[in-house]
Amino acid sequence: MSSYLFGIRQEMLDSRSFRSAGSERSDDMSLRSIRRAGIPYKREKMPVSVGIITVILFIAGGAILFAIWEDWNLFDGAYYSFITLSTIGFGDIVPGQSLGEGSQEKLIVCALYLLFGMALIAMCFKLMQDDVVRKARWLGQKIGILGKTF
Repeated sequence: MSSYLFGIRQEMLDSRSFRSAGSERSDDMSLRSIRRAGIPYKREKMPVSVGIITVILFIAGGAILFAIWEDWNLFDGAYYSFITLSTIGFGDIVPGQSLGEGSQEKLIVCALYLLFGMALIAMCFKLMQDDVVRKARWLGQKIGILGKTF
């Protein structure tokens, strides 16, 4: 049987190929300690659509926040949120240019929004990646290019 599926090597469909050895060891150690403690464990799955909607809503919230606080239009607020949260950061639009009353508090809230947003987006992308890998593995098993894995 061919080891390629539409140009994708079989090893790429195995979730272990996507992760570093350290990440894998850390997950294994965590699962072992949970099992030893007798804590019930169930691997949660998040559909890709939920992850995309979560990211879009968070960026839309930032667009509204920056449109109100910085007197930007919604497009500029969404653009700034997306560019900053995706860590591209062109620097063409910067909050805090109009220092006024309460600007220190606004900058702190802005920093917290961005910090939380980066963590949220990283988490959503990781959960979406896990879902896509699980579906690719299922498809590979269905068409016979992957054997059953534990």
